[in-house]
Amino acid sequence: MKRKQFAIVLSSTFLAAAVILSSCGKPTTTTLHFAATGSSGEMKVLSWATIMQADLADTIIRVVNEPAWTNAYKDMAQSQMALCQIDKSTMRDCIEAINEYASSDGGPWLAGLVWIDSLAATGFMVRGNSDIYKPEDIKPGTRIAIWNDKSATLSPFRSLLAWAGVDEKDIVWVNTGDYDACPRAVADGRADICMAAPVSPAVLEASNAPGGVRYISLNPADNPTGAAAFLEISPLYNFGPITVGPKSVIGTWGIISYKYLGSNLATDADLIYQLVKWLDENYDKYCNAYESNAQMTLNDLLEVMETTYLPLHPGLIKYLKEKGIWKADYERRNEVNTILLQRYIDSYQDAMREAAAQGVDIKPNNDRWIEFWENYKAAHQIPIIQMHVNLTQDATPIMPPGYVPPGTTAGL
Repeated sequence: MKRKQFAIVLSSTFLAAAVILSSCGKPTTTTLHFAATGSSGEMKVLSWATIMQADLADTIIRVVNEPAWTNAYKDMAQSQMALCQIDKSTMRDCIEAINEYASSDGGPWLAGLVWIDSLAATGFMVRGNSDIYKPEDIKPGTRIAIWNDKSATLSPFRSLLAWAGVDEKDIVWVNTGDYDACPRAVADGRADICMAAPVSPAVLEASNAPGGVRYISLNPADNPTGAAAFLEISPLYNFGPITVGPKSVIGTWGIISYKYLGSNLATDADLIYQLVKWLDENYDKYCNAYESNAQMTLNDLLEVMETTYLPLHPGLIKYLKEKGIWKADYERRNEVNTILLQRYIDSYQDAMREAAAQGVDIKPNNDRWIEFWENYKAAHQIPIIQMHVNLTQDATPIMPPGYVPPGTTAGL
């Protein structure tokens, strides 16, 4: 799928750090790329980026619709984007180089938190007349629509099936090849379940079909054991009532999680500082431009800073210091997060060198390489990525399982 770009010409005076001067001393137009994922992500970023035009000058912002998180993160790793939407679960997979992220040009990179994208709600959509109300209603033969069969895509579905107690081999997988096509497949009866954000245009479209739509209830109080099984596979998710989307889904418990705006830590700190400053000081201008913009406040950012595993971008830190918010606990937590991220980056590069020296092809579909990297993490006891408990209590380190002593694994 080709990624789409939307150019927004802006008018301002304060992005001096991003303005390139021509040989005659006159400023030339600077282009900044903001990465968004999917149609809802694209609309979300456009909703506030277009409003920046009242304040920015000599700048073009291109909102790039990336077809997948893997593409977005690779572009960020190569500093091709000034900002990028970040999903904390897929970013965890990227840092740990799990499955499709375990490529020679993938894996961990210098990711830094810049701001809050949204308190996003998602979940599993069914038709309004469906017999599936809760995970336990899923039975063998249920048809689930997916947009690709990559591990990162399948992981939340596997979590749902773990709650339901159904083997994924007993599911009929309907690969539509496109995220927006999944709700349509459910609405027209080709599938029974899909995963989609309730604010996405495809869900709003499906809600107007005969029978409408509902979401499967994921209230952990209804089945604590099932919810625990879900979180065993997807530990960075939270559950809560859906507050946006079609009326038929409001109040249903789904997956609730903050999404971030991030940047490469190497991106110019003054540029990020100015973007952060604009996002904070101009909140009233864009808060009503999109439903989930309401959660793009400084207070939401501070809540995320309590538990996030990502380091903060130096440009954000500069702004927080200017505001008098930065304190010793933030400094300590940021150091903890930075050390672990850098450990993953260094370890991944080292593992690729060792594997290549042994003739192992660095490809995510090569079982030898996946086994090599997983054993490397276990042998070097690199903790898995987790959210922290609060600002002063770090996550208890959990080491990767499955370490196989040298000489006992075939093929390595």
